[in-house]
Amino acid sequence: MRPWRLRKRRTGWAALAAGSLVIAGSVRAATTDLAKPEALVTKGPYAISRNPMYVGWILLQLGVGLITRSGWVVATMPLVGAAIHREVVGEERGLTTKFGDEYREYRANVRRYL
Repeated sequence: MRPWRLRKRRTGWAALAAGSLVIAGSVRAATTDLAKPEALVTKGPYAISRNPMYVGWILLQLGVGLITRSGWVVATMPLVGAAIHREVVGEERGLTTKFGDEYREYRANVRRYL
Protein backbone atom coordinates (compact mmCIF):
# COMPACT_ATOMS: atom_id res chain seq x y z
CA MET A 1 0.00 0.00 0.00
CA ARG A 2 1.23 3.44 -0.79
CA PRO A 3 1.21 5.99 2.02
CA TRP A 4 -0.91 9.06 1.59
CA ARG A 5 1.00 12.18 0.65
CA LEU A 6 0.19 15.27 2.69
CA ARG A 7 0.98 18.83 1.61
CA LYS A 8 1.15 20.83 4.85
CA ARG A 9 4.88 21.15 5.55
CA ARG A 10 4.63 24.64 7.10
CA THR A 11 1.96 23.43 9.48
CA GLY A 12 4.22 20.48 10.26
CA TRP A 13 7.14 22.72 11.19
CA ALA A 14 4.83 24.80 13.40
CA ALA A 15 3.53 21.66 15.16
CA LEU A 16 7.09 20.36 15.60
CA ALA A 17 8.22 23.69 17.08
CA ALA A 18 5.19 23.90 19.37
CA GLY A 19 5.69 20.34 20.57
CA SER A 20 9.37 20.97 21.25
CA LEU A 21 8.60 24.13 23.22
CA VAL A 22 5.90 22.41 25.27
CA ILE A 23 8.21 19.50 26.12
CA ALA A 24 11.14 21.79 26.94
CA GLY A 25 8.92 23.92 29.19
CA SER A 26 7.59 20.81 30.89
CA VAL A 27 11.06 19.48 31.62
CA ARG A 28 12.13 22.89 32.95
CA ALA A 29 9.05 23.16 35.19
CA ALA A 30 9.47 19.66 36.62
CA THR A 31 11.88 20.10 39.49
CA THR A 32 11.28 16.49 40.52
CA ASP A 33 11.68 13.10 38.86
CA LEU A 34 8.31 12.65 37.17
CA ALA A 35 8.62 8.86 37.33
CA LYS A 36 8.81 9.10 41.14
CA PRO A 37 7.47 12.54 42.07
CA GLU A 38 8.29 13.99 45.46
CA ALA A 39 5.98 16.96 44.88
CA LEU A 40 3.11 17.79 42.57
CA VAL A 41 4.25 19.93 39.60
CA THR A 42 1.67 22.66 38.91
CA LYS A 43 3.68 25.50 37.36
CA GLY A 44 4.70 26.31 33.80
CA PRO A 45 2.87 24.17 31.22
CA TYR A 46 1.48 22.08 34.10
CA ALA A 47 -0.69 25.07 35.05
CA ILE A 48 -2.48 24.69 31.68
CA SER A 49 -2.41 20.93 31.13
CA ARG A 50 -1.93 18.07 33.60
CA ASN A 51 -0.06 16.20 30.86
CA PRO A 52 1.86 18.72 28.75
CA MET A 53 4.63 16.29 27.76
CA TYR A 54 2.10 13.95 26.19
CA VAL A 55 0.53 16.90 24.38
CA GLY A 56 4.00 17.83 23.15
CA TRP A 57 4.67 14.29 21.91
CA ILE A 58 1.44 14.27 19.90
CA LEU A 59 2.38 17.63 18.38
CA LEU A 60 5.79 16.19 17.48
CA GLN A 61 4.15 13.21 15.79
CA LEU A 62 1.80 15.48 13.84
CA GLY A 63 4.72 17.68 12.84
CA VAL A 64 6.86 14.78 11.66
CA GLY A 65 3.94 13.34 9.69
CA LEU A 66 3.27 16.63 7.94
CA ILE A 67 6.93 17.51 7.33
CA THR A 68 7.67 14.10 5.82
CA ARG A 69 4.28 14.17 4.06
CA SER A 70 3.45 10.78 5.50
CA GLY A 71 -0.25 10.19 5.93
CA TRP A 72 0.57 6.96 7.73
CA VAL A 73 2.33 8.80 10.55
CA VAL A 74 -0.69 11.08 10.94
CA ALA A 75 -3.13 8.18 10.59
CA THR A 76 -1.56 6.38 13.57
CA MET A 77 -2.22 9.36 15.85
CA PRO A 78 -5.57 8.02 17.18
CA LEU A 79 -3.92 4.73 18.16
CA VAL A 80 -1.01 6.54 19.82
CA GLY A 81 -3.46 8.91 21.50
CA ALA A 82 -5.47 5.98 22.89
CA ALA A 83 -2.31 4.34 24.26
CA ILE A 84 -1.24 7.62 25.86
CA HIS A 85 -4.69 8.13 27.37
CA ARG A 86 -4.61 4.66 28.90
CA GLU A 87 -1.22 5.46 30.47
CA VAL A 88 -2.48 8.82 31.76
CA VAL A 89 -5.49 7.27 33.48
CA GLY A 90 -3.18 4.86 35.32
CA GLU A 91 -0.81 7.66 36.27
CA GLU A 92 -3.71 9.72 37.61
CA ARG A 93 -4.79 6.88 39.90
CA GLY A 94 -1.26 6.75 41.31
CA LEU A 95 -1.10 10.52 41.78
CA THR A 96 -4.47 10.53 43.54
CA THR A 97 -3.21 7.84 45.90
CA LYS A 98 0.09 9.63 46.56
CA PHE A 99 -1.08 13.27 46.79
CA GLY A 100 -4.75 12.85 47.77
CA ASP A 101 -6.75 16.07 48.08
CA GLU A 102 -3.93 18.19 46.67
CA TYR A 103 -4.10 16.24 43.38
CA ARG A 104 -7.92 16.18 43.39
CA GLU A 105 -7.95 19.98 43.64
CA TYR A 106 -5.36 20.29 40.86
CA ARG A 107 -7.37 17.87 38.71
CA ALA A 108 -10.52 19.94 39.28
CA ASN A 109 -8.77 23.15 38.16
CA VAL A 110 -6.53 22.01 35.29
CA ARG A 111 -7.61 20.09 32.19
CA ARG A 112 -6.18 16.68 31.42
CA TYR A 113 -4.80 17.67 28.00
CA LEU A 114 -5.92 21.03 26.59
